[in-house]
Amino acid sequence: MKIIIIIFTLLISSTLTYAQSIVIGSGAELNATSGADVCATYWGNITGNATGNGTQCNGIMPVELLTFSASVNKTTVSLYWQTAVEINNSGFEVQRTIKDGNDSWAKIGFVNGNGTKNTPTNYTFSDSKIKTGKYNYRLKQIDFNGNFTFYSLNTLITINAPDKFELSQNYPNPFNPTTNIEFQIPVDSKVTLKIYDITGKEVATLINNEFKSADYYTVSFNAVNLASGIYFYRITTDKFTSMKKMVMIK
Repeated sequence: MKIIIIIFTLLISSTLTYAQSIVIGSGAELNATSGADVCATYWGNITGNATGNGTQCNGIMPVELLTFSASVNKTTVSLYWQTAVEINNSGFEVQRTIKDGNDSWAKIGFVNGNGTKNTPTNYTFSDSKIKTGKYNYRLKQIDFNGNFTFYSLNTLITINAPDKFELSQNYPNPFNPTTNIEFQIPVDSKVTLKIYDITGKEVATLINNEFKSADYYTVSFNAVNLASGIYFYRITTDKFTSMKKMVMIK
């Protein structure tokens, strides 16, 4: 008899722990009709609890986010999040705002969800080519009925100005007919960026002695009017000069 009571107690304790992990104070709202159906279908005997703001599945949130974090590599921010449970989850709209006094949110991507699932799922999203500044990120989790809940990243993301001059290899390379040229400058500078053919003749000027703030830059080059061959691109500032080779193949 004692053994049976102990086992029963452990089962109750385990159930309560799991239930607590999926309860949300404010509730993630579902549609008052279809939300109840989703809850009842997935959770068996649970019936949608209609409230003034919609159906909350008796406090069980449609998507339980276990973690939400980020890492930074130069101008790329990688977001990572993990869900424990998903109900009727269409996906996550990824939003970003720059801390410039305006703080308006902009959609920068969408990651598909897994519908209804009761096992952990990992998600990732990369936001690249970001200018120097401070940013906030959040997820707008949307269900298939159009209802949504926000999950905010607790950490403010900072993209620092580069610490050195650098001219990167163009990409793609070889290219046809467009390619991208990246460079970075650690101090405000006047910048010139020109293209030369194999004989040293100037064939294009992409930046002509323009003032640029310390930051990371990407410039597109279209060689549609040029012949296939080897070309060179050269950057010149007050304190830095560099040249690299690229190949155009038609």
